[in-house]
Amino acid sequence: MHRNIIILSILGLYYALSLYALYTFDAGLLASSVVLFGIPSLILARFTLAPPAVIISVALFGAGIAILFEGIAHIYGLWYTLGVDQVRLLGLIPVEMLFATTIQIIFLALLYEVFFDDGFYTVRSAWQRMVFFVVFAIIIFGLLTIHHFLFDGLFLPYAYYWIIGSVLAAALTVLALHRSLTIQFFDKVIDFSLIASIPLGIMLWISVTNVHKVFALTNEYAYMFPFFGQMVPLEEVLLLFALPFFVGTIYEVYLDDRE
Repeated sequence: MHRNIIILSILGLYYALSLYALYTFDAGLLASSVVLFGIPSLILARFTLAPPAVIISVALFGAGIAILFEGIAHIYGLWYTLGVDQVRLLGLIPVEMLFATTIQIIFLALLYEVFFDDGFYTVRSAWQRMVFFVVFAIIIFGLLTIHHFLFDGLFLPYAYYWIIGSVLAAALTVLALHRSLTIQFFDKVIDFSLIASIPLGIMLWISVTNVHKVFALTNEYAYMFPFFGQMVPLEEVLLLFALPFFVGTIYEVYLDDRE
């Protein structure tokens, strides 16, 4: 308990100073991601016993999520990501954002493990577990490629809700299929989502303030409202809580010990 309070205090001070510096110096997307998630991930990694294969699996998971989110966003015009390097995967997804989102997911997994879990892992081979996440990333990339090149005229209204709904549905399905997970775990992952939404919210504010992320297709959002002085869609705020819930659930079931 004392260790967690100390780590949280250090992270709180670090984020306060980082927020001021990133805003003052108008930091770019990649620099902001490294400062807000990369460096804290290195700090948190010192307090977990996660095998290297687990971290690699989380990175593959993060890459799959990045391809899904950014691909759908740029196909449907939900938002536009602006970075220094405009190299894009499939001509759609900024490579910088792939890296940035992957770092975010690694940070979320380590944050969950350090503050909300016990440091123990399933006896299954970590390398076997990695196969699931390789397949996940490949399937997401394949589906996005098919949509972009073969069904580029097929669009779903309010696609942002489809993104959030898919994330929540996947997490709830996993919970339903693995009945060994208890109400206590559900409470734990909810608490994790509330805590994790804070650094994600900081990144959202920096992204819109420093113009890393531009929300353009306003008629596709349920509602736009001021978020600490910046206009963002309601769906973006909902994602701040849905994403950690999804990451925590998948991490516990497929990479941890289901405890």
